[in-house]
Amino acid sequence: MKRRTGAPRVALVGNSRGGNSIRGYIKAGGAADVSHAVLCGVPNHGVYDWDSGLNNEFNGRGPFLRGLNEGENEVTPGTMFLTLRSDGIDKYAQEDGRFVGKPGTPTGITAEGPALKGATNLVLGAVDHRETAFHPRAFREIYKFIAGREPDRIAIMPEAEVKLSGVVTGTPGGVQTNRPVAGAAVEIYRVSADTGERIVGAIQTSQTGADGRWGPATVDPTWYLEIVLTSAGSPITHFYRSPFPRSSDIVHLRAARPLGAADAGAGSVVLMTRPRGYFGVPRDIVLFDGKEPADVKPGVPTDSLSTLRLSAAEAGRPVVALFNQERIVARAWPASENRIAVAEMTY
Repeated sequence: MKRRTGAPRVALVGNSRGGNSIRGYIKAGGAADVSHAVLCGVPNHGVYDWDSGLNNEFNGRGPFLRGLNEGENEVTPGTMFLTLRSDGIDKYAQEDGRFVGKPGTPTGITAEGPALKGATNLVLGAVDHRETAFHPRAFREIYKFIAGREPDRIAIMPEAEVKLSGVVTGTPGGVQTNRPVAGAAVEIYRVSADTGERIVGAIQTSQTGADGRWGPATVDPTWYLEIVLTSAGSPITHFYRSPFPRSSDIVHLRAARPLGAADAGAGSVVLMTRPRGYFGVPRDIVLFDGKEPADVKPGVPTDSLSTLRLSAAEAGRPVVALFNQERIVARAWPASENRIAVAEMTY
């Protein structure tokens, strides 16, 4: 970035574990390169503070975090720090250990865990762990801190012509990685917002090379899309997405997990996902095929995935996924053909 722009320093923004990398880099001498560090929902004092598991990077009592937090000031001089946190519903800043597998055991951590002495510390309100980085309120505070002024607008301004591309990554042995997958096929279709049916033939078809890249595809900023990923050893995954208002070259795709024992006998499997946040019940309106999903736990938002299993007779029918004001209609594809549909929420 410095070479490309000529800027003497960069600003780094990280969510959750990403903040550990940022803090570690700055602490190890990177302050000369980094003007601003924004830490969104980062467990700066740990997810728990226990005598056991001291080598875990999320243990506030361990050497990693103690090293980062040593001294009266918990930030590295020379870089401006901002922390953004939730007002009590970040699942990794809870006093009870139920979110780390030890219900009833005090973690030693409170909602104030992400705050740092010497940083600008802001509470965003009732946002979940991921929304500390992706919520519009977070965008406003990140922009203000780095640019020194209010953003001109919060809403995403559409482009007349949108170009999309990204990387296909894999799950070798069932383990998710960010490594590129070669030889994967990506097809993009425009679909009906009401039925999820394809309106025309494929807008774009590409096959990934060694770098895993697909695209670019040119789409209209008002089109609902179906992106079909065919990758060896994985189910054929049909992603249904809301319109992309702006171009992006980081629309990364990863095939859905293989059909498992829980899916045995299902005619179709449809997933509703929210990668940039969690489903909060009753905080949010969450409806999947007309009902609140039973696999989304109420209270502190912890779930970003819901699974719907349909009979073989229902294969091909539309399935509506609704999260607050975002509505996506997916099609139920036959599980017998090793296909899975994913309604991926953007907002």
